[in-house]
Amino acid sequence: MTNSERSLVVVIAGCRWENIRGTDHRLAIALSAEHDVLWVDPVVPRFGPAEVERPVGVGNHFVDQVAQGISRLRVLAPPGPSRILVRSFCNRLLFGALSRVLREGGNAPVAILSMSPNARLPRNLPGKRILHVTDDWVAGADMMGLSGSFIRRNLMANLRTADAVTAVTPQLAAQLMEMHPTARVGTLPNGCQVVDDAGRGRHRACKPIIALLGQLNERLDLDLLESLAASGVGIRVIGPRRERDPAVKAGLDRFLNHDNVDWHGEVPASEVPELLTDVSAGITPYLVNEFNGASFPLKTLEYLAAGLPVVSTDSSAARWLDSELIRIGRTREEFIGHVRQLISEGVSYSVRAQNQEFARGHTWAARAASIRALFADGAEAGEPDDPGQKSSQKEDKWSMRT
Repeated sequence: MTNSERSLVVVIAGCRWENIRGTDHRLAIALSAEHDVLWVDPVVPRFGPAEVERPVGVGNHFVDQVAQGISRLRVLAPPGPSRILVRSFCNRLLFGALSRVLREGGNAPVAILSMSPNARLPRNLPGKRILHVTDDWVAGADMMGLSGSFIRRNLMANLRTADAVTAVTPQLAAQLMEMHPTARVGTLPNGCQVVDDAGRGRHRACKPIIALLGQLNERLDLDLLESLAASGVGIRVIGPRRERDPAVKAGLDRFLNHDNVDWHGEVPASEVPELLTDVSAGITPYLVNEFNGASFPLKTLEYLAAGLPVVSTDSSAARWLDSELIRIGRTREEFIGHVRQLISEGVSYSVRAQNQEFARGHTWAARAASIRALFADGAEAGEPDDPGQKSSQKEDKWSMRT
């Protein structure tokens, strides 16, 4: 573990470090600019699939450095850590290892930030306990292969334990306050990293194609995508398949097999900006349902950060961003109409610059600053009512729970 004069933040992640980089990774990396970060992987069964990395060393846990300022704690557990009788033991195992690592490192954390639907927030460790809810975990339990009743119990326990609670959308924050009425939950949306070299120096003439970025799974409106592909629009798809449902698998097969759909699969993050330089728009074609309605898709801001206009299905996140740069298609026809219009308009240098300027108000650095504001007693932080303002400005809609 890193040992420096910088303060330490523990991040209890909902995914392993080697997984696709989502909210957990982006916030941890942004926090590491000013703090040492100890990233805690979900427990890994001692025996299981070969593709799952397992710690190598003495005992049941191992710490290694995975990035500048970020160390990772991995803990081995008995087989079947998701089984009812094993879950509580795995939590004790995880936090026993965490306690030992912190004690040996001699650096007490200023905060413990949990973004895990499975792990309990520890009560016996120093630092502010912050729960950041990245999705409607209860509604999405089946899609994640988890038990909905277990996720609800765990979430309720963490709401009671946390000193501060945040959620990625106002809708999700309201749901959490309904679950635990004494909680006041702040809104901390997802962010982006603006690609500063995606302007005049890298811009190429737009092609009559659009981009779909991110994981391909049950969240997507496959009927909408099928109609979009059938309309003849060129679609560049960038991201891996992660579906579980056989019907979704069949739908993705049909969509990706269209002649005008160019699927690149999973590519390194460093290559994504280049793949976005010549497209006319990015799309966020999510199903309109309870789970998606409470989510904040990373791709929407990532398109804007790359200078692209966006077409999205209706969602709490799209409405919260409240920008004419994001066109909301509430029907299939309206969505396809917005796409066709953006293709006909193209993306000029000035439009690209306007989109990126908006995105600069929603960077991961700004989100990390809001999290850091919660480390101090009595701190209040939040996102501005006007999303066009800088995200580091404060408003009175966050609170600390004690």
